[in-house]
Amino acid sequence: MDEELPPNPKDDEKAFVGPIMLDFSLPFANIKSIKIEDEDLNIEQLPQLLKLYNAKEILWKYRARIIGVDGSEIVTEGDIPKEPFIILTPLHIKSIPWSFIKINKSTLINLIKDLIPCSEGEGYFNPSPWDRKLLIDKKWYYLHAGELTEKISIQTQGYEITDKIESNFYNPKFYFLNPFYIEESRKPINSSSFISLQSDYALSLISSDPFNIKFDLGKIEIESENPVYIIKSKRWNEAKPARISWDLKNNVINLDCKPKYNVSLYKLEPSSVIPLYLDYKDNELFLILENFSNDDIISTMIFSARIESAIADGEELVTEFDRVRIPIRRWGIKNIRIKLRKLIEPYLKRKIIA
Repeated sequence: MDEELPPNPKDDEKAFVGPIMLDFSLPFANIKSIKIEDEDLNIEQLPQLLKLYNAKEILWKYRARIIGVDGSEIVTEGDIPKEPFIILTPLHIKSIPWSFIKINKSTLINLIKDLIPCSEGEGYFNPSPWDRKLLIDKKWYYLHAGELTEKISIQTQGYEITDKIESNFYNPKFYFLNPFYIEESRKPINSSSFISLQSDYALSLISSDPFNIKFDLGKIEIESENPVYIIKSKRWNEAKPARISWDLKNNVINLDCKPKYNVSLYKLEPSSVIPLYLDYKDNELFLILENFSNDDIISTMIFSARIESAIADGEELVTEFDRVRIPIRRWGIKNIRIKLRKLIEPYLKRKIIA
């Protein structure tokens, strides 16, 4: 049985005294005052995150203008120097164990019940807004993006589970998930929810939560409480490790009703965009999306529903019946609210997965 998330934090101002490493919670609540320590400067997205928390006072031992990987800037209050230091995050590249959150199962079920007709029986829902693979009784199955179905039947080739690898990599690049960022290092790192080693080909090690590795002359040893999957590809990003880590954190949901139609509830593109948080109440879907790439993009989200309105960070978005396009800068994080309305059945039938 999936665990339920704790209630959302209230959106009120609070004091938050550092160090803040790993203490980021979602959704973003207003912070009155925060004190940061040197170690916090290793968080690549520190400036953007503190701006999203609306931190009114940021204290550090020095006065500084801190610039993040997405271009966000914050200013700290301190005694010296007279002219603030200019700091680019991260101060030091290191692995900071972090994982995507588990989306609230009840929220997703309420969204389904409001938008999709359901009869007595059982069904399944893929919470991932992209196609995914699923392991059931030692067999791998395929599900479409946001798919609602009464049975899981499409078999596919899956991923291998591993705890030890003999590679011929001598000095690969390491790509790994840090809080709200995918970092790159020429030095071996020891812990993350996914670690991709890139040489003339790539090996991606992926799990739902942080695991530990030891790398020595091509030998990779893994220590983990959860299964770690290995994917071989030409380039590390072809494996889409962030998506797969999100999949492993958010299991397919068993429904206590049978969907009348086999449809995709939602779909999100491109592959660099990952949902960090999702909530639904009174026909309004609240999303926090992040663009995990070095390029500015326009993300498209498609629903089996009519979109009445959509707002991102307070600005109205242009919608096209069942879809909305969301501009997101490189490594940008967006708060999005979308008003949804149930489709009449003739339109819903057009959404049936072939």
